[in-house]
Amino acid sequence: MIKNIIFDFGKVLIDWNPSWIFSKIVPAENLDHFMQTVWHDEWNSSLDSGITFVDNERNMLEQYPQYSEYITYFHQHWYESVGEENKGSVLLLNDLQQAGYATYGLSNWSAETFPSTRKAYPFFNTLNGIVLSGEEKVCKPDLLIYRILLNRYQLRPEESVFIDDRQENLDTAQQLGIDTLLFQTAEQVRQSLKQKGVL
Repeated sequence: MIKNIIFDFGKVLIDWNPSWIFSKIVPAENLDHFMQTVWHDEWNSSLDSGITFVDNERNMLEQYPQYSEYITYFHQHWYESVGEENKGSVLLLNDLQQAGYATYGLSNWSAETFPSTRKAYPFFNTLNGIVLSGEEKVCKPDLLIYRILLNRYQLRPEESVFIDDRQENLDTAQQLGIDTLLFQTAEQVRQSLKQKGVL
């Protein structure tokens, strides 16, 4: 019986896109190349893993000195990468809570930027618990961060469903016996949960 619904944050509960920042300063014809060759998982995952913005900027400037303007701009304008809450997802979250399900957050997110993000989106305070990669110094899809969530809140994997927009993150959850849903739209997730007997 499912009792716990675990949500990823970026692109599930909140719109997030780093290209929104760079599109303001990188010429349009160069943006795709820049995002593929300079902005990549290593840049973002370093922040998500707990490195400070100051240290991350230093590392990126050493690696890509020719893009110093863009790198510095990103670290000064990070919040421009965060958009509106996904209204359908937040409505789903509320409906699950009203129906008596416990709800949790498991997200790759910088420990530096989350406090102010949390203040901007009240739904964060309705969650029963949150585990952030930036605080734990380990990112999805590492098994450890899932075990931290399960152990900290005494969750049974077989009673839990994890919703994320990246399949590799779901694959690890499945290794631990957690049921999963790949997020595409809030309505698709709602219907999939209903098929599992939720809601």
